[in-house]
Amino acid sequence: MRNKLLKDNILLFSIYAVLFFCCLALLLCYSKVDISLIINGLNNRFLDYFFKFLTEFGTFTLISPIIILLAFLSFRRALTAISASILASLLTQVGKHLVWPNSPRPKMVFESLQNIHLHLVEGVRLHNAHSFPSGHTTGAFALFMVLALFSKKPSVKIGCLLLACLVGYSRLYLLQHFLTDVVAGSLIGIVSAVFCYWWFTSSFSNKAVWMDKSIRLPWKSSID
Repeated sequence: MRNKLLKDNILLFSIYAVLFFCCLALLLCYSKVDISLIINGLNNRFLDYFFKFLTEFGTFTLISPIIILLAFLSFRRALTAISASILASLLTQVGKHLVWPNSPRPKMVFESLQNIHLHLVEGVRLHNAHSFPSGHTTGAFALFMVLALFSKKPSVKIGCLLLACLVGYSRLYLLQHFLTDVVAGSLIGIVSAVFCYWWFTSSFSNKAVWMDKSIRLPWKSSID
């Protein structure tokens, strides 16, 4: 099962690995503060609206409706998505409040610096604390990676990864997180997605025939 999971998603995992190590290399060359300042300078009005909307895909406000839609395809997909989202959220909250409770947000760091002009997106309230890891990024990767793993089309897999990455980038653009927070969040999200996908598609879970039914299909007992 593990070999099949890797074989079917080798391109997806390879692209993520390249992006992950590129981010690590970037962090070795520049400080997280400098990276945030560079990204903050690359702004325009369209991107303000675009990332302000897109970042919501990392919250349960938009994750929940997508999970409900998945239930119309199969309960297995919906259960995998909600389990991955919950697991990722729990791991993130443990990190934020127990392991790294004093990690400051960009707002707090930049307030201590002088002669810095920041581009602020209208209507976005900047947070002060619990920066590491990024919860929105974690949620987006947990959801979109589940969608990618269930898809058989490489284009859909790559598209889901791209959406998750854009949500992560939105957290940088909106000055809510540093690159370190986003990278960690993506890793938590993807690990949660892979684990839950493996669990709900294992030989043990496959015996639960009802999982392959959906809301749109008449309910039938497994005896039928």
